[in-house]
Amino acid sequence: MPLILMCLALAVACSAPEIRPGRATGVYHIVKKGETAYSIAKAYSISLDDLAEINHLEEVSLIREGQVLFIPDADQVIEDVMVVAKVAPPPVSADPSAASETKPPQDRPPDPDRKAPTPAPSPAVKPAPAPAPQPAPKASRAEVAAAKGKLAWPVRGTVTTRFGLQPNKTYHNWIRIVCPPSAPIQAAAAGTVIFSAELKDYGETVIIRHANDLATVYTHLKNRRVQTDQSVTQGQVIGSAGVKDASGKVFMHFEVRLKGKARNPLFYLP
Repeated sequence: MPLILMCLALAVACSAPEIRPGRATGVYHIVKKGETAYSIAKAYSISLDDLAEINHLEEVSLIREGQVLFIPDADQVIEDVMVVAKVAPPPVSADPSAASETKPPQDRPPDPDRKAPTPAPSPAVKPAPAPAPQPAPKASRAEVAAAKGKLAWPVRGTVTTRFGLQPNKTYHNWIRIVCPPSAPIQAAAAGTVIFSAELKDYGETVIIRHANDLATVYTHLKNRRVQTDQSVTQGQVIGSAGVKDASGKVFMHFEVRLKGKARNPLFYLP
């Protein structure tokens, strides 16, 4: 999502009453112990097929603790998936092979010799409406001052799209940086790679976890040079640029997440 150094301008923009999420809206969910693809899809009200497709999951039953999943169109990370999944409507899947995941874990094959009781009618329960996307919380001057310079620029270039509300009422969690072809993309700070793979609509993507609940996201890369669980130092090359936009310019997107929520990258850059 785009970066903003002008804190007051962002504060005014974020107060607009109507905010429509752009195509790049979404969150990165780190799988916790006991969570399944089924429970995550149910909690976020996303199709199990869509969850598997965008994250390239060949077998939805094999997700592991600590794995990072991208949830499109979500505006915030759900911390307790199991609690939310209990009251959310079941995810829809058109893939018969995913049938075992679309049933609650306690479901078992029916006993052919046992006559099923006639279920009593129950009132229809309407799922709660999805929360409207909210802009990132406004940063105080103290927060901006404390964050300034904590991260290094991931690439030398020009910011052409900034973080936050756009003129067309979409909201971006990232900044777009136009840079030279094959320019090296560098880690903004030391940390551990928690995701390194291709994401649908985002291309080659790297996510790095840093200290103090901070994470950085690098998307639309030409290639990746790091692997999941790899430790990196600030300035280490993690990939290169090469993807072109509609005008033919090479670019990449840079996000900053604090406790899972998008923050203005310009607050953290020198």
